[in-house]
Amino acid sequence: MAIVQINHVKNIGIFDVLRVSTPMIISSFSTSLMLILDQLILAHYSIDAMTGASAASVWCMMMQFSSISVTMIAGTIVGNYNGAGRYELCGVSVWQMIWFSVAIFAVSIPVAIFGGEYCVPKTLHEGGLMYFKLIMMCSPLVVISYTISAFFVSTWMGNIVTTSILIANVVNFVVDILLVFDHLGIGCCTGSTGAAIGTITAWLTNITILSFHFFKREIRIKYGTQNFRLQLTKLREYLKLGATAGIGHIIEMSAWGVLYHLLANTNKEMAVIQSVAVSVSIFSSFVVAGLEKSILAMTANLLGKKLQSKVNQVLRGGVCIHITYVSIIAVIFVFAPNVVIDSFIRFDVSADMLQNIKLILRFVLVYLLFDGISWVVAGAIEGGGDINFTMLSFATCIWTFVTIPSIVLYNLGILDTAKAWTFLDMAVAVIALILYRRYRSGKWIRVSGICTKD
Repeated sequence: MAIVQINHVKNIGIFDVLRVSTPMIISSFSTSLMLILDQLILAHYSIDAMTGASAASVWCMMMQFSSISVTMIAGTIVGNYNGAGRYELCGVSVWQMIWFSVAIFAVSIPVAIFGGEYCVPKTLHEGGLMYFKLIMMCSPLVVISYTISAFFVSTWMGNIVTTSILIANVVNFVVDILLVFDHLGIGCCTGSTGAAIGTITAWLTNITILSFHFFKREIRIKYGTQNFRLQLTKLREYLKLGATAGIGHIIEMSAWGVLYHLLANTNKEMAVIQSVAVSVSIFSSFVVAGLEKSILAMTANLLGKKLQSKVNQVLRGGVCIHITYVSIIAVIFVFAPNVVIDSFIRFDVSADMLQNIKLILRFVLVYLLFDGISWVVAGAIEGGGDINFTMLSFATCIWTFVTIPSIVLYNLGILDTAKAWTFLDMAVAVIALILYRRYRSGKWIRVSGICTKD
């Protein structure tokens, strides 16, 4: 079943959703691999470098994800235009978000210069401070690449994104190995600094490849990708749809940052365990990340074709795929946890610490189950343009059920990683319920008004 013919299909089953989602799942796997590659390589270099980079990346991701959550509306708008056959309007919509992404440098550069001392715990400055400065300063590059990627995903050219990210990963790996371990004899770019340079080089590679396809003649003619003029009216409309989502992501990621600070200030062992847990959860989320983007694109296209009734079928297929995936990784987490642990821990640890990591992996498994369901449902809601609701739901619940209770326990001197992840499991379960109720209400279809203008 070709996705462009989805309106001619009576039923959309799990294999149809999987067929459409596979390119984006592969793409998300490559993106997750890029995020975790630094951690795995730094784990072989030194535990301080790995832990410092992990602590710094939480705040860098806050900048990236909050901005991406705003530009995400480009994928929704493009998908809706594409489904309605108004191809010539797709390019100009993407360009408004590209200009917004470029403007983010005005924020990321001063934060990179002055914010590292406060964002990275003092005990982790040696391994994390320079990593923070470099990654934070160049974070808008991720937003630009995501915006262009959203265009290709929503116009059913996800294979371009997949290929681009795979090549970028190879570049990241090669540069990381050369610099982190100083194979080039430079000296000043070892450890986490080299890992940051490798990541930035990969981002630039990804943008270059995507831009090459974005400006191809046939793409320019059909989708108007040469229409780069800033249109303030359109930009304001799009920001109105997505701005609250950006604020929501800032609130959510700041909650993660505060939690990391609390655990790192408790003792170094907890910082290491949290680094492993966060890295594993991010990497393991590649299937649901791909599903979310695909379901967003499918929903936007279906709404553009006036086929809202088929969104339920898409959503059921996405949930089934996610649960199947979590069942597979549960076998590893429960019966062979050392496969995961040995990838990160390259030094001798106590039996108690090893047992704690195994316990946390089970908490991570529960987290992945409910967090994945949340994002699958969020994909449909975001496809309707209601991005703000999803981001605010995540932000509010993470602070209410995780960060505030963790601060209380920290001040009482009884906070540990097990309690923190118990709170996280509770939070994502509540989020899943809230988003499901929102979906059932039908109040999430917000984008059609903008897409019927012009």
